[in-house]
Amino acid sequence: MLYLLFVMIKEILRCYLPKKALLKIFIFTVLLSVLSACGSGGLQEEGSSSQAMSDEVTVPDLPTPEPSATSPDLPTLEPTEVAALVHRISEKDGMEMIYIQAGEFLMGWGGSDATVDVGPGPYPDFLVHTIFLDDYWIDKHEVTNEQYQICVAEGICRPCKQNNIPPQGTDYFTEAAYADYPVVNVSWYMARDYCEWTGRRLPTEAEWEKAARGTDGRKYPWGNEKYTEEYANICDVNCPAAKKGDISNPNFNDGFAGPAPVGSFPAGASPYGLLDMAGNVWEWTSSASELYPYDANDGREAQYDIVDGEKWPERILRGGPWNDGYWYQRSSYRYRAVGVYLNFNMGIRCAYSE
Repeated sequence: MLYLLFVMIKEILRCYLPKKALLKIFIFTVLLSVLSACGSGGLQEEGSSSQAMSDEVTVPDLPTPEPSATSPDLPTLEPTEVAALVHRISEKDGMEMIYIQAGEFLMGWGGSDATVDVGPGPYPDFLVHTIFLDDYWIDKHEVTNEQYQICVAEGICRPCKQNNIPPQGTDYFTEAAYADYPVVNVSWYMARDYCEWTGRRLPTEAEWEKAARGTDGRKYPWGNEKYTEEYANICDVNCPAAKKGDISNPNFNDGFAGPAPVGSFPAGASPYGLLDMAGNVWEWTSSASELYPYDANDGREAQYDIVDGEKWPERILRGGPWNDGYWYQRSSYRYRAVGVYLNFNMGIRCAYSE
């Protein structure tokens, strides 16, 4: 670069100062000195770097990427495979039933809120294990007062006792206004007899849990999102003081003081489309209360045909009731009671298999 500048200046001097040799030499010498000084401090060849440049330009720290849903550190849950809609309609009571295809699912709960101790009602569900079930059908919603009264009218089912009444009063069981509300005040035997009258049966607790949560291990029928009032009927600001004790949830208002009409919370449907699998009423299952792992062949499903009135074995109920808190809505939650017990928060859901 300096050489080219030198040549250019030389030619300029030759053209414009042809007769003054000494002046040429003087100016040429001065310019050469100036160019030399510039070349050593102010100009740099391509590809070189300066200390000043490196001090002024810094590379910002790159943000650490957040883990994505496909990160190997996070479990990837397989979505529940739902077969093409296959429904059955009972000729006896008009109940719509949902088909649950054969396959495996995760039973139990591994969260910190899992039930560990054997209490007077709650029963351990902390052991997560894989269960295979054959295909079956299960009622889309809980059995209603209207459906149960058909069985009573035929002389097969016993009328619901009036010893413990929902907030709606003694007319709850027979008034047309409550025809589509879930029947309550039924013992395990009354639930069993009703299902047999329809040609169905009580579901095992494994069948109930799979229908409620599908195969992806979710906590609630609607997913893993925390409870909000559009999902299920629980004890909220409307819960009567005489029924709720100290367990009301004043931050929620689901619109009902007691049981709600079946299907009132479609946002809380299970992956298969079943309704009211959380809240509203407890639902009897065929299963005797035994610890996990669940095994249908270990005797817990062998006492289905015992005589009405036998207190033991205790049976498992599922689903959580209208008069308790949201912690009971977990799909894995197990509750036990003797078969002769009945209450205003205990109802019926039936199943069927060929």
